[in-house]
Amino acid sequence: MTTTETIRDIDHLILGAGPAGLQLAYFMDREQRDYLVLEANDRAGAFYERFPRHGKLISINKVYNGYTERRAQLRYDWNSLLCDDDGFNFQNYTDAYYPNAQLYAQYLRDYAARFDLKIQYNTWISDVSRAEDGSGRFIVRDADGNLYRSRTFTVATGVSKPYVPEIPGIELTENYFDMSIDPKDYADQRLLIIGKGNSAFETANHLLNATRVTHLASPGAIKMAWQSHFFGHLRAVNNEFLDTYILKGQNSVLDANIDKIEKVDGEYRVNITFTHAEGQRAEMAYDRVICCTGFRWDPKFFGENCRPDMACEDRLPAMTSGWESTNIPNLYYAGTIMQIRDLKKTMSNVLHGFRFNIKSLYNIIAQRHESTPYPSHRLPLAAEPLADKIIDRVSSDAGLMHQPGFLGDCMVVDRETGESRYHEGLAVDYILDSEFGQQQDYYIITMEYGDFEGNVFSLEREPHPEKAYNDAYLHPRIRHMRGNALIAEHHISESLENDWRLNEHCGKRKLIRAIDFVGQEDPTQYQQTHFDKLVCFFERQLAVDTASATPMCHESSSPTACSTACEVSQKA
Repeated sequence: MTTTETIRDIDHLILGAGPAGLQLAYFMDREQRDYLVLEANDRAGAFYERFPRHGKLISINKVYNGYTERRAQLRYDWNSLLCDDDGFNFQNYTDAYYPNAQLYAQYLRDYAARFDLKIQYNTWISDVSRAEDGSGRFIVRDADGNLYRSRTFTVATGVSKPYVPEIPGIELTENYFDMSIDPKDYADQRLLIIGKGNSAFETANHLLNATRVTHLASPGAIKMAWQSHFFGHLRAVNNEFLDTYILKGQNSVLDANIDKIEKVDGEYRVNITFTHAEGQRAEMAYDRVICCTGFRWDPKFFGENCRPDMACEDRLPAMTSGWESTNIPNLYYAGTIMQIRDLKKTMSNVLHGFRFNIKSLYNIIAQRHESTPYPSHRLPLAAEPLADKIIDRVSSDAGLMHQPGFLGDCMVVDRETGESRYHEGLAVDYILDSEFGQQQDYYIITMEYGDFEGNVFSLEREPHPEKAYNDAYLHPRIRHMRGNALIAEHHISESLENDWRLNEHCGKRKLIRAIDFVGQEDPTQYQQTHFDKLVCFFERQLAVDTASATPMCHESSSPTACSTACEVSQKA
C-alpha cells in the first residue's frame, strides 16, 4: 500500500448481499450505524437464481397458520427476513408451501430496496488484511484497487464452493454446481450420485423419469431430518426416491466407500466397498457420475496476516460462541457458516435459524463496538410476572422454536433492586461464556427436544405435568443457574400447538378444548396447569439463597436430578 492511495473508512463492513448480509445490514441500518455491504453481483440474492439447482426451496411457507401476530407467524414462515414492517414478508409473494427459488431472489432484491440498505454492487474482494499501524482494523481491497478500512468485518458469503472428497478419479465426475438439469440429457443412462444429502436426493428425484437406473452412494446411512432435527439431513420433501429403492424400481441407495473412479471404454468404472457387508467389494459401471457432496466456505481473499482458522475438515471457519473468528479479533461470520457452532444439531445452516442468530450477533457487535448494552426488559422479581413473560415467549417466539437448545433467553436476577433483566435470543453457549454466565443468579429459557430412541412416530408419552422432563418432543425448559452451575430446572409439558398461553389463542377458534393430565381435576384448564406449575417453581427458586445452594450433579432428565417439576433440586 502506498501513501497516495485513498482509503474509505467505515465502521462495519459486511461481505455479501444474500439473506445473511441483508439481515445484518437491516439491523445496522435501523440503529443508524456506519456500515456498508459489498456484493460481487449487480443485485442482491443472486445465489437463489442458481440454487437449489432444480428451483424449489425446501423451507416451508405456511400462509394459513391461524396466527395474526407477526412474531408467531414467523414460526411457519421460514423464508422471510426479520423486519419491523409486518406487511413486508415472503408470504405475500406466494402461497406455495415449498416456494420457487427465483421468486425468493426477487424477494431479497425487494427487501434491499424496501429498507434502502447501503449496498455497493459489482464489488469483488481481492484481499483482506489487518492494518499495520496496530489499530487492529481491517484493510479490504477490491478488484478495482479501491481500499476500505473498518473496525469490524463480517463475512456473509455463505458456502460458495463445492466440497469435493479425496477419491482417486473424482476429477472425472460432474458436480451439482454445474451439472445439466435437463432430464433429456440423462435418458436411459446409468447414473451414480455421490452423496446422500438434500442436494443428492433433489437431483435423483428430478431425474427419476429419465434414468435407467440411479444409485446414491456414501459411507454412512441416510439420516432423516425428522429424526435428527438437523435440516441438513434428508428432508421428507426430497425423499420420493426412497420409494423407488425400497419397492424395487431399479434404483438403489448404497452405504459404501467410493474407492476409485476410472473411465474405460466410454463408461465410468467405480470400485466400491460396502460399509455394512463385511467389507464386500464391487465394481459398478455407469454412464455418468455426479458429485453431490455438499459445500464449503472459501477463505481465499484473506491475506497471510489475516487468515482465519478453519474447522470441519476445512469446510467451515472456526468461530467462538459469539460468532467471532477464533484467531482474528473483530472478524465475524453470518449466515449458513454459523452452523459450525451447532453442527448437525439444530438449524443455523438454514435461513429460519440463522436469521435469529444474526439478530443476536448484531446485539453482540453493538455491545462490543458501539457501547450499547445488550437489549433487555425489566421485570418485577415475582413468580407470576416471570411466569407470564416466559409463557408468552415460548408460545410465540420463532427463534426459540427454530433453534431448540441452541438459542435461549437469559433472565438475570437482581435481588437488591427486586427486578430481573430479561434478555432475548442469545446462543446458550454464549450465555455461559460471557458476562451473563458469571452471574450468581440467572435463568436460561429454551425450547428443546428430549432424548429418545427408536421410531419417532411411535413414542410412549407420560401425560403427567410433573414428569415433563421425560417428554421427547419440543417443549420449554427453564434452568436456574449460578455461574456455570445448574441449581434447578423445570420442564413444561409439550403442546400440540406449541402454545401455553392463558386465555389467548392463535386463531379465531381453538383447536384443543381439553386435555387430561394426571392429577388435574378439570381437563379444560390444561393451560392453567402449566402456568401454576411454573409459578410454583419460581416461588421456590426465588426463596433459594443461590450463594449456598448446592448445584445439581448433572443435567439429567431423570426424576433424581429434577425431583418433581415444582421442587427445588439441590442434589450433591
